[in-house]
Amino acid sequence: MLILERIRGSFLAGIVLLIACGGLMPGNAGGAEFRPETLFPDHTRGFLAISNLPKFREHLQRTQLGQLLQDPALEPFVQDLRAQMETRFDGIRSRLGIRLDELESIVTGGLGIAVLYSDADAQAGLAAVLEIGGKAAETRQVLDRVVREVRNQGGSTAAERIAGKEVTVITLPEDERRGTRRVVYYLDDERLVAADSTATIEGVLKRINGDSAATLAEQKAFAHIMERCGQDTEGAVPQIRWFIEPFGYTAAVRSAIPPERRKRERRLAESLKAAGFSALQGVGGFVDVAVEPYELIHRTFVYAPGPLEKSAKIFSFPNSKEFAPPKFVPRDLATYVTGYCDVLNAFDNVGPVFDQTIGEGEEGVWQDVLDSLKNDPTGPQFDLRNEFFVHFGRRIVVFSQYELPITPTSERMLVAVEVKDAAAAAAALDKMFRHEARFERREHNGHVIWEGLPEEKKDLPDLNLEGIPGVGEADSPAEKESAPIFPNASLTVYEGYLLIASHYEYLVALLDRDQARESLERNPDYLTVMEQIEKLGGDEACLKSFSLTEEEYRPTYELIRQGKMPESQTLMARLLNSFLAPEPGKPREQRIDGSKLPDYEVIRRHLGPAGLYGKAEKDGWFLKGFTLPKQ
Repeated sequence: MLILERIRGSFLAGIVLLIACGGLMPGNAGGAEFRPETLFPDHTRGFLAISNLPKFREHLQRTQLGQLLQDPALEPFVQDLRAQMETRFDGIRSRLGIRLDELESIVTGGLGIAVLYSDADAQAGLAAVLEIGGKAAETRQVLDRVVREVRNQGGSTAAERIAGKEVTVITLPEDERRGTRRVVYYLDDERLVAADSTATIEGVLKRINGDSAATLAEQKAFAHIMERCGQDTEGAVPQIRWFIEPFGYTAAVRSAIPPERRKRERRLAESLKAAGFSALQGVGGFVDVAVEPYELIHRTFVYAPGPLEKSAKIFSFPNSKEFAPPKFVPRDLATYVTGYCDVLNAFDNVGPVFDQTIGEGEEGVWQDVLDSLKNDPTGPQFDLRNEFFVHFGRRIVVFSQYELPITPTSERMLVAVEVKDAAAAAAALDKMFRHEARFERREHNGHVIWEGLPEEKKDLPDLNLEGIPGVGEADSPAEKESAPIFPNASLTVYEGYLLIASHYEYLVALLDRDQARESLERNPDYLTVMEQIEKLGGDEACLKSFSLTEEEYRPTYELIRQGKMPESQTLMARLLNSFLAPEPGKPREQRIDGSKLPDYEVIRRHLGPAGLYGKAEKDGWFLKGFTLPKQ
């Protein structure tokens, strides 16, 4: 669920950037479908293709969000945001030499970007294919500007023939952090190919020449994901297609970070593989905007063909038709996610990943922990499986709200896990926490609540996005300890669920609500989203979510206005803070002047509700989500 939130946050930031980048560009007259995956090699680990960039931006600007960002009242914010995003994407310019504004001026059709990684040389590569039909002269001017700039900075350029085609090889000035870097271009009347090495561009050019070398299009995970998402669109060409091969992509990221961190992160990746997670072979899908009746609609497939082994067995998400929200879920909330997971099965299969990561590869460490909890005379003498997890059902519910006025600590969240025997679960909770000094037993209207007491305040964990090829170059910031999601969690058993709230006061307020009048089922936006999910095929699913985006995005907006964005403790805000940090490894600061932003009431009128469902299938999980226009 957290991963979905990060993806949605990253996509929103990308949408804002594209809309903020300026006016419309001339369109392409048509032609064959843009399929750059036939030009990229089968060791492509990350892929993004926009079928027609000018038309895509036209669609973006037809959305309510696009119209909002063209409002003169938001112009100062949009300009600041554009500057920050361009700074953050300096990695693209450093690897390919072209600025974002220059891309806007030359691309007349599709755009494809690939992150490459081969185990043979343990180096990441970046390649791009741009359709520039009718703009060859303007593109040549851009390349001439790059050449002049490089020469003025002490670099060099040379013309070479690669795969029978003339290319321009640019050697950038050497620096201490990045060493020697090259950018290689090939230009003809219809396309521009750019890459960060001669080897990378050679592979693309050979495929342009008709070479039969294996391509991304033939890679099994990619092909399956594109086919599955294509079945849902009934052959319609999506505006955006994307793909990530998880372990290969993280290996590409590692190659761009300092050696010591590289070793640590490689050990983690190898540990996850050894625990069975290599079964997750790919994730990708389609995205479309301004397609009636949706502001945005996206399709994603997680490819895990199985058989799932070791800790990968925890990915057991049975489909169901029973999704009525529990009565304790409030009507007025920001986000709501519910789904089905075989919790006891997950517990029974967590051992391999625990042994590989926490136990550093030593088998039996997880079992030793369980045995110690159960049998150590000085310990709690608690059988975690048979006294606690055995009582869990399969339904899980997560929702969030925000306290007003908005502050960095306004977020309130609750996780609810279904229990089969409420009395036994409550007794287990008492036994688990009665000797825990950090938890205090309290009673409220007959309900026993275990309240987590505050710990010494720590710095917020850094959601580091550095090292991603083409997005940022990594320094070596000091590692920070991961903070718990709920540092002051409060727990109780209520109405057939174990409730885990982020704050004691929030839990008490939920228990005291008039459930008959304030339940989620009385929220008209929720009912509309669930109706759309049914229409889209989500009657039977393993996951469903609802987002009232006007509430979900409010904290981020208000904290920017207050100049307190770096202090925010919400997941979304931490992600944006990291994305917009001025320099890798340095303290974050807010450089956008939020004081110029209009009142949030101007903004919320453009933010409609959103929904998503996920379905377990033979070879993985299919997810389909959407955002509706604000009515």
